[in-house]
Amino acid sequence: MENQTERDILTIEKEIDEAIESEDYEKLNTLLDEREKLLPKLTENELREIYQRDQHRMKVLEEKMKEFKETAIKMETGKKMVQSYFQTEDKGQEIDRHG
Repeated sequence: MENQTERDILTIEKEIDEAIESEDYEKLNTLLDEREKLLPKLTENELREIYQRDQHRMKVLEEKMKEFKETAIKMETGKKMVQSYFQTEDKGQEIDRHG
């Protein structure tokens, strides 16, 4: 039974890393819930190893979040530029019609 639990946790850990890499956060949440059920069965050493891997994962997730924020800012800036362009175009058409 001990080996089965260890293999399961290693499989889950691998899938957690894959979910982070592929940005499948729904699957990540499911895997974390699944892993949580196994934690009480693990040794102190195994728990430390998981904690260390989680510290690295947090850094990866923070970097991805930073990238998402930068992308969102760029998209918002682009949206404002497009809106500004169309407002300018509308004003130009108005002047042509009246002028």
